[in-house]
Amino acid sequence: MSDKTSTVTEQPGGDITESGGSNKGWLMAGIGVGAAALIGGGTYLGIQFLGGGGDQPDSVLPATSAAYVRVDLDPSAGQKVAAVRFFQGMDEDAKARLDQGEWREYVFEKLQEDGTIPADLSYEEDVKPWLGDRAGLAAIPNGEDEPIIAIAVQVKDGQKALDAVDQIIAAGDAESQDIGYYLDDDYIVFTQEAHVDTVKAAAEQGTLSDHDAYTSDMDDLGDAGIASYWMDSERIAEMSNSLTEAQDEFGAPSAMDMMSGPFGSSPMESMSGRSAGALRLNSDSIEIHGIGRGVENFTLPELADTAQLVLDLPADTVGAFAVENGSAWVDMIWDAYGQQDAEGRQQVVNEAAAEGVTLPDDIKAMVGDSLSLSVGPGLVEAINTMSQTETGMPALPIAYRVDSDSTRINTLLNDSLGLPPTALAQRTDEGILTLGMHQPYVDSLNAPADRLGDDATFKAAVPNASDAHWLFYVNVNDFEQYYLNEVQDQSTREALEALGAVGWSATVDNDTDSHFTLRFVADQ
Repeated sequence: MSDKTSTVTEQPGGDITESGGSNKGWLMAGIGVGAAALIGGGTYLGIQFLGGGGDQPDSVLPATSAAYVRVDLDPSAGQKVAAVRFFQGMDEDAKARLDQGEWREYVFEKLQEDGTIPADLSYEEDVKPWLGDRAGLAAIPNGEDEPIIAIAVQVKDGQKALDAVDQIIAAGDAESQDIGYYLDDDYIVFTQEAHVDTVKAAAEQGTLSDHDAYTSDMDDLGDAGIASYWMDSERIAEMSNSLTEAQDEFGAPSAMDMMSGPFGSSPMESMSGRSAGALRLNSDSIEIHGIGRGVENFTLPELADTAQLVLDLPADTVGAFAVENGSAWVDMIWDAYGQQDAEGRQQVVNEAAAEGVTLPDDIKAMVGDSLSLSVGPGLVEAINTMSQTETGMPALPIAYRVDSDSTRINTLLNDSLGLPPTALAQRTDEGILTLGMHQPYVDSLNAPADRLGDDATFKAAVPNASDAHWLFYVNVNDFEQYYLNEVQDQSTREALEALGAVGWSATVDNDTDSHFTLRFVADQ
């Protein structure tokens, strides 16, 4: 250890507080690498741990935080399941170490090989005795463009942790950034050295775990999974757009890469409200679930029950996209456009009218009350053996299906776009218009014997599809034979082969709240 040591003082209640240390951005980089590795392979790593307990990082980070990201290596029992199938293609050495529960040792050795961690530091003697299972990162507004970044790392032995961090800091590059740190209960909190007192004082005034909006949002989110995030859009706006830059300079992972939600939960200056999300693992899938809450200046439309046409597609559908209450969404977006640029909107209306198109009514007709775009099996084969049909279009299993005014849509296609009446294969059934490129495929979409909504793979990829207002689904098995051979790296190819389907859905709960789910389903 170098001559530079920390100053350790006793705080009321026996907490040891530590500040000082030289400017070592590489330490935060190391923590960031570990967090990124966990988020990237968190499903596999998470199943290696049993038991656990204790406070989360939100118990030591300030309630004034604008954004928070948490990584947990001790997930709930329900998440410790056989999702390993997704990771069969990983490096054999890494997989063997992970199978033995030695992921910490593996990451430590890799960082040591890269020179990120001093070569004379021993994991068994200097790190293992104190390193805990959780970490959290918070971005804290401080009245300036650049926020304060604080990282809380759980420890099992505070004094041993401080001794080890002292050693790591002392051995670091003198030109790297200054890092300050202190012990708060079962966590070491790292931040810029100049901000240690500010972060500490803010946490003493209140932590995220005591912040009503945060706790309410996390309760609504449910299981926080392997990793989770929370953000307050108004607080983000206070920090301008410098959050990502500040995190990059500090060597920490960018929370902004994760923080997006549906329908108004993204951190734009004109937005309000909050968003939260979680990375979860299930027995047959990896899932990202998120919510948007309290959006005030971006009014979500009032949505009604619809035909949910996507659920009535054939069960062998390999790709689908759906929108429910499309006309209501058009009204919402059209109104927002007018508020932002009334003159520009009127110009678009005039130009469209010259072509025989009435806006926004004709757009509303095209999206209707329920819309589905679908791809049937054999698309690639059809492309490879493309031939012209009697309509003059390639015989591809692709279709557009909508619950709307079929007469108006055909008028738009024929008069405004100039398509001949026989250009597309089509049929109309009880007000449902189906257009496509191959009549047999178009006909197959009406009352199929087996519905997509009842298919096991679809239901695994798109849970609660009957409640979704937006939906996307791809069964990748139908395409594997065409792209797997093009992937040269064996590990990557094996990992892709383990994937069976991808699904995304988003639902509006009320005029201020929404939620979404993205799932990657294992091949059965």
